[in-house]
Amino acid sequence: MNSESRAYVDESMRVGAGLYVLASVIVPSRRADMYRTALRALLLSKQPRLHWRDEKPKRRHEIVHALTEPPLEVIAVVGTDMPSSKQKRARRKCIDRLYWRLSQRGLYHVAMERRGPANDREDLDMVNALRAQNVLPDEMRVEWCDPLSEELLWLPDILAGVIASAIAGEADLMAALRAELVIDRLCCD
Repeated sequence: MNSESRAYVDESMRVGAGLYVLASVIVPSRRADMYRTALRALLLSKQPRLHWRDEKPKRRHEIVHALTEPPLEVIAVVGTDMPSSKQKRARRKCIDRLYWRLSQRGLYHVAMERRGPANDREDLDMVNALRAQNVLPDEMRVEWCDPLSEELLWLPDILAGVIASAIAGEADLMAALRAELVIDRLCCD
């Protein structure tokens, strides 16, 4: 078990492109405070958190360039061909694959960004169903956190945005990113 690291998870969707990205960034506990400090230093005045969709292109470049050292370790699942009416199905398929990938790496502590009580409950029900099917180990712990109180959730938000942009043809940010990337693709039609 890799108890020295945690996986922080967030999503990005491009509904018009039929794209759902679920990204996790693996953060070794010895580097957690360093990343938190670096992320807080990127905030503009009166900005409560970094949120990829709210950033302008120039600022996105600044953020990516500021996060190149040390290289990030990223595991992402990209759902393609997602009909707009099947977002929940795409999320379930991506979560299933991502949690499996994380468990294969011995990463048993996962922090997901909160999406509201009903959505978080759906995710928890899925985690419990995967455990019941013996797909996930009992040791895996998943928690839902508020990005206003856990800066490390900003990392997967950024990475999910970079990956979604690259798939949509805007590869310059992906090229600037220094990261160890594992990206699985699934068809979500």
